Amino acid sequence: MTGKLLVFIFIAYAAKEVSSIVFKDCGSVSGKVLSVNVSGCDSEPCIFYSQTKETLNATFTSNVASTKPTTQVTGIIGGVPISFPAEKNTCVSQTKCPIQPEQQNTFSITVNVLKEYPHISLLVKTEVRDDTGKDIFCFVFPAQIKPKPYFFLSLLLHFYNGLRYIEYCVEFVFE
Repeated sequence: MTGKLLVFIFIAYAAKEVSSIVFKDCGSVSGKVLSVNVSGCDSEPCIFYSQTKETLNATFTSNVASTKPTTQVTGIIGGVPISFPAEKNTCVSQTKCPIQPEQQNTFSITVNVLKEYPHISLLVKTEVRDDTGKDIFCFVFPAQIKPKPYFFLSLLLHFYNGLRYIEYCVEFVFE
């Protein structure tokens, strides 16, 4: 029984780490977004902590070949777009190039959440454009930037939750 419980907990934790988020297509012209996931995000809005790196992943298809696609990641705050500092050359490390039509592709980009960013709610817009400047895909999702939790407090919280989990398991096994 304990083995089954541990397997269930592992599967639930793993599913949380790779769960897809709800996103809105914001103008894909020459392709289609199939799924989007964001590191550590399992509910909306996605929480981004200051002084961390967040990884955005997408699965997509393109209707056109593209040898020099470009990437734009934008935060939209009160309707005003503000660019995140991110690599513009999609082929550097974000996807396999050249992008071939009618093939499923993966896209991944890591964005630094700088401590200078205000702690606010925003929309994160991610676009990959083909060689002619048209969006292969474009998606947007809600996020919130929050202050980075104090390390010691975070560690203490994990320790406390771990003790509660151990206590629960002991009670469950010996009932």
